[in-house]
Amino acid sequence: MMSEEDIKKYHALVEELEMQKKNKTPVDDRGPNDLTKQIEILEFRNEKLHDYNQKLTEEIRSLRSKLYIKEN
Repeated sequence: MMSEEDIKKYHALVEELEMQKKNKTPVDDRGPNDLTKQIEILEFRNEKLHDYNQKLTEEIRSLRSKLYIKEN
């Protein structure tokens, strides 16, 4: 059974979370060792790196085509 002090701590925590929700602050109560959180982070990084790699590849192709046109 919860003591009166535990109940007060619980209500304070709930109130704090509600205030964060109202302020549009994302609330993520998962710890740093949560596997689903780590997977989400890695998928996000992979997507961003893939996009950046595609951008660089297109830039290289563009520069090569300009070089090729100048040589001819």
